[in-house]
Amino acid sequence: MKCTSYDECVEQYNQAILSLWKLEFDNAIKSTENTNVKFKQFCFHVNQVESPIWFFGMNPSLPKPTNDFISQTSYINDNLIVELKNEQVRMHENHPYFEAAIKFFKKDVGIQELEIPVFHDLYPVRHTKQKEFVQFIKHEENKEFREKLDEATKNLIDGIMPDIIVIANAKASELMQKIFFVDSDAEKIKLNGETKRTYRLNGKKTDMIFSSMLSGQRALDTYSRSRLAREISETWKSRKN
Repeated sequence: MKCTSYDECVEQYNQAILSLWKLEFDNAIKSTENTNVKFKQFCFHVNQVESPIWFFGMNPSLPKPTNDFISQTSYINDNLIVELKNEQVRMHENHPYFEAAIKFFKKDVGIQELEIPVFHDLYPVRHTKQKEFVQFIKHEENKEFREKLDEATKNLIDGIMPDIIVIANAKASELMQKIFFVDSDAEKIKLNGETKRTYRLNGKKTDMIFSSMLSGQRALDTYSRSRLAREISETWKSRKN
């Protein structure tokens, strides 16, 4: 069923992830035990203040220390859902990733009429080391699991069609290109080193801006941050003209 509002699309996304999580994730882990990606409860997209600009990451890291309810392998019940959503709200309020992204958006991008972006991770799998996680999702036996996660995110974006999506992770940028564009276009984006491509659907369009991380060991340098901020600002202005 096609969603018609942000809240409805988020609910459909969370339900899609919830429905496939336990069996699919357990099967995926059994096939790739050497990746070090262990079972953890998934990360909800918690409802946020609506914004026409979204920031995408790759996948959530594990909070330190990791709460017992995140590590448990029991079936998800209503109480656990509340705990998981509350934990994600706390992450949004306190994690350095979100703090750095919000600071960048307010100070460097500086779109006065917008407060903060909506945050979403391409994959709701909690794992801190990206290299291990990429190995996990690229494993052939996990193809169906990855495609279902891709479909859930694509349905979410197709329903909302934000004005701009900033993919602040190089690997997530590459994967998003493959999810939202035909293979030939995704290959052109990669070969030409494009930093932006417009996704169109049903008369609407979303400008996707490809970048690297805003914080951490692989963070953008000062000049790259400035170029990214300028591209976001200019893209926003061009849409309003």
